[in-house]
Amino acid sequence: MRRVMGCVAALALTVAACSTADTTTTQAPEAVALPDYAAQVADLPQAANDRSLPDVSPDGPVGAYGFSRYVYQRQGDVIVPTLIEGPVGHQVRCQQLDKECSYLELQAIYEAGGEIPDYLEMDRSTLGELLGQLARVESAVTQYETLDDACAAGLTISSAQSANMGIHVTDPGAGFAFNPDRPQMILFAKEGGERIPRLDIGRCDRDKFVGEEGFRPVGAVFNISLSEDHPDAFAGELDNWHVHHNTCAGGTVENAGDVDREVEVNATTATAEECRAGGGFFLPVISSWMMHAYVVPEFDPQGGVFAMFNPSVWPLAASPEELLAIRTIGDDDAVAAPIINFSFGNIEAKVGETIRFGNADGVPHTVTAGSSIDPRPQEFDSGVLGTGGTFDVSFDKPGKYQIFCALHPEMQATVVIN
Repeated sequence: MRRVMGCVAALALTVAACSTADTTTTQAPEAVALPDYAAQVADLPQAANDRSLPDVSPDGPVGAYGFSRYVYQRQGDVIVPTLIEGPVGHQVRCQQLDKECSYLELQAIYEAGGEIPDYLEMDRSTLGELLGQLARVESAVTQYETLDDACAAGLTISSAQSANMGIHVTDPGAGFAFNPDRPQMILFAKEGGERIPRLDIGRCDRDKFVGEEGFRPVGAVFNISLSEDHPDAFAGELDNWHVHHNTCAGGTVENAGDVDREVEVNATTATAEECRAGGGFFLPVISSWMMHAYVVPEFDPQGGVFAMFNPSVWPLAASPEELLAIRTIGDDDAVAAPIINFSFGNIEAKVGETIRFGNADGVPHTVTAGSSIDPRPQEFDSGVLGTGGTFDVSFDKPGKYQIFCALHPEMQATVVIN
């Protein structure tokens, strides 16, 4: 799936990205016509529906866990899909620091009585309905002050503590229907406990919790029946639900690598053999839609009430952008630049470093030099990248280089080379 455009290949082009100096000192080349990429899109493999994976085999890891539509990770010697999140096309996301999408921020916007920000893509009535639902979720979560309370109500501990998330405490009686008054799981977390394996956390002994102390409620998890279409649950379009693939649940590894060594969770995930060796259960697919809702005011998250990871839950992070950098999947031999929700994001690299663009969306894109009004495919051009497709490019001089998507001209970015 990878398309490579490095300095050697670029020498054959009229003007190459690797030999282009800062545009303030070099005359811009003449713009050229782009190929008819739209005609090529129909031949690409596409997902059959919101819950399905496209029939692709990426060469390497692609995506950002909790931020992109698709995530592909290394599992042993192969690359496997590990996550689907949101609908196939455009998703309404608020995972930037400058956008106000947390529970308390949404309340403040509504109570101010002014215009609703365009990025929320909802009117005042819809926002009011959403806040009513979230208030019900808050009541459902905060009724449990401690894990003793959860055990006494019949809930059970069902996961390790994940960083910036917590442990999943399951309500066996909640069923698989959407009900803001009764989430399927409650998230608890404790300071300094973000890497506690499931078996070391503890358990419910009738109405008492026996194990690590200090856990506090931080949010809810909804876990509803898997349908072909993305769930229509909370009011508005902010709730991007996800489906897990190739997952290790329980045991000592929890998808963090093999049982004998610490590995970076974002680079690799546990194989079925590693999972079983650690006492866990390996699931090719968890057959339900899932989503988090962080509704406890003390842990109000920048990045959105429905974000998968919360920078206000330990280990504390400065911003959603910091979490994005942590959760971006990649290999050590390149700077990972995932294409997420019709955006290239912020791209910065050093002279000579390989930048690896990876399409983590459900629709095709291109990575083309220039802009929609000044395309320069003769410098570099990925061609059409379907889901999982990757494209490498490097630069041999510092400067700022413009890129855009020929299929979606509004997608533009500046690559900064130091």
